[in-house]
Amino acid sequence: MIGNAEEYFPKVYSSNRKVNDKALIHDIRFNRFIEISRSSILTGGVSQLRISKDIDVQSGVILSFPFPIEDILSSGKQSIMIAVTGQRSRIIHIKTDGTIIATDSLSFPRGRDTVHFIHADDSIAFVRFGDNIFSLHFGSNSIITQNLASQVLAVESHQNGFHCISRSAGGLIIRSFNKHGDIEKETPFSPMGSIYTIQSTKHALLVLSTATGESTNGFLLDLRSGKQEILFFPGSLTTTVMWEKDEKPVLSWISEDEKGIKTVSIQQQGKQTNTLTLPNRFTDALTCRIIDNSLYYLFSDGICEIDIESNSLESASPIASMRMFTSENPNIIRYNNEFVITMKNGYMFLEMTPDPLWWIRSFIATSGAFLIPGIILIIIIVFYRRYLLQRRFLEAGLELSGMGIIMYLDSEGRLIKINSTAKSVLHISFDIPLYRPIRYYLSKSHLSELLDFIETALIERKPMQMQITIDENESVKEFIWGATPLFGFTGSFAGCILSGIDITEELEKKRLTNWAQLAHDMQTNLSIILLNAQHLQIVETKNIVRQKKILSQITLLMQRVRDIVTVGRDEVASYSQYDAVLICKDVIEEFDDQLYQNATLSFSGKQVMFFCDPIKLTRGLRNAVENGMRALQKQPGTVDLSCSHDDKFVYFKIKDSGIGMDDHTRVNMMKPYFTTKKSQGGYGIGTMVMQKVAELHNGRIEIVSEPGKGSVITFIIPLLTNNPNAT
Repeated sequence: MIGNAEEYFPKVYSSNRKVNDKALIHDIRFNRFIEISRSSILTGGVSQLRISKDIDVQSGVILSFPFPIEDILSSGKQSIMIAVTGQRSRIIHIKTDGTIIATDSLSFPRGRDTVHFIHADDSIAFVRFGDNIFSLHFGSNSIITQNLASQVLAVESHQNGFHCISRSAGGLIIRSFNKHGDIEKETPFSPMGSIYTIQSTKHALLVLSTATGESTNGFLLDLRSGKQEILFFPGSLTTTVMWEKDEKPVLSWISEDEKGIKTVSIQQQGKQTNTLTLPNRFTDALTCRIIDNSLYYLFSDGICEIDIESNSLESASPIASMRMFTSENPNIIRYNNEFVITMKNGYMFLEMTPDPLWWIRSFIATSGAFLIPGIILIIIIVFYRRYLLQRRFLEAGLELSGMGIIMYLDSEGRLIKINSTAKSVLHISFDIPLYRPIRYYLSKSHLSELLDFIETALIERKPMQMQITIDENESVKEFIWGATPLFGFTGSFAGCILSGIDITEELEKKRLTNWAQLAHDMQTNLSIILLNAQHLQIVETKNIVRQKKILSQITLLMQRVRDIVTVGRDEVASYSQYDAVLICKDVIEEFDDQLYQNATLSFSGKQVMFFCDPIKLTRGLRNAVENGMRALQKQPGTVDLSCSHDDKFVYFKIKDSGIGMDDHTRVNMMKPYFTTKKSQGGYGIGTMVMQKVAELHNGRIEIVSEPGKGSVITFIIPLLTNNPNAT
């Protein structure tokens, strides 16, 4: 497992306060603190002790001594032992009220060797003086010393005694003493370096040695089996530590590569090594301690905490005041909710503050520097693609004529996009620029209702729908207009989509359907009128003329009724064989000379027998001839109906000398319900009859016309020599 150390962690340590020129000893046996205030030899070598349960409270037992104190060890609840060095190195057994119980100075050699206590029990203590270890048996008023080991290179205290390394017969030996001073075990080994340390757990003992200070070797001794395991560490003696988990030793050490990157390695015997990379801001590693389930590494410029259960870095806090410990091997102890770092000439309090948002800071400081811009970029790409998709959809919709009228307005009401259908209906030419307010394009009076609808939609910013009539000149159209508001990614109004669907044809179709039903009912009445008019016995000549006009008008009215029925109902052609010239003759004879006196009607053509529905075909041609006579606008002119054929089709041409048609009228003439005579009651039924008759015969109609040059309308009907109904 490899962990990357970042700048932020769950815990933050900071220097709360520090105390100079005082040493602090934590008496774990009796849960008390002993503070030592030392003065220099030049000022008389006076020392002062303060024994207290609480470091922060300046109370407790205060003792003063006229000599420098090297080390202190508790021998009982009400007594302590003091080690004094100098010209006369000695041990003093003293009560906490200042009463001296006993002293021993004769058993120690003279010199300035340091004196340090190793271990103490109720009646015995162990002390190291230089490279010797002595036992101290103390009673009510005496101290009896005994030399237990000499040429000692390292010593380590534990709960039931101590271990030490001594020179012996050219080699080295590990001696394990119990709390009574008896040797329990001796293990010889070969020299490995010049400096040695010992660490132990309940079931293992670790011996480390170094010659250079930059690398460490040694061995791990199983106290149960005596088996040794050779080890090598790239770190120093002071930064290698051992503890026990599940009765197996666990080792931790710090190593540094050629680039100066420090890593902490944690390995349990027989398992994989876990490695955590430390921040680059830490320089010299001073020492390492285990407290509860945490591993604390002290550096000259900070502290790192590692959870040994999860193998995670819990804190990597820079502390500038840690430089005061650079020249010593400091110790760290827990005090209430604080930590105290101690050394020979001072101690410092560390305050731990949990940082619940550390992962956010760490994420932003490391992965966030790459991931957050990446996420933002992905979001931008997603929204941009959605924008492009909407834009392509909108543009595709604008190009589809079947979508009706589509316009896109921005939040300011400016026309941004418009399809060709909208341009045609609103008469916006392609050379008129966009991006102008919609009022600019809908300034004509017949578009005022539509303009009001659009402006209301822009103000209310909600979906709307309305039926609007657009009446321009003789063209009246009905539209269903809809407005759909658009909102940006932030919820701001971005404009709206306007759509218009022409429902004129649907409305006309509904009207014609109703008319067709009415016309069907009228046919019976007209037939009765016609029959009675034909059987009238008229004597006077003038009444005979009137009778003919009545019959003519009734016939014309019945033709109109049949036209409505033809358009309003779905019919099929009833085929029979008929002569094309005869059809032309029947069409011309239907017109009364008295009604169209200005028009000269004629027919011509070549005879050809073909199958058609003569009644319906006659009706369609009659409407075309009638349109031609109307095109004369009551001016003298001609309308000629002719027929011709080839191998595939029969051609009926209606040619007039009327006013002709412009391009708009010519293109739209055959569209359902198109008429230029809306104001005169026209509904485009005649052209619909023509179109429907052509469709019933599977044919088509072609139109050639120019303004002032008349028009030619050609019915192109398939030449059928067999009756389709028979098949």
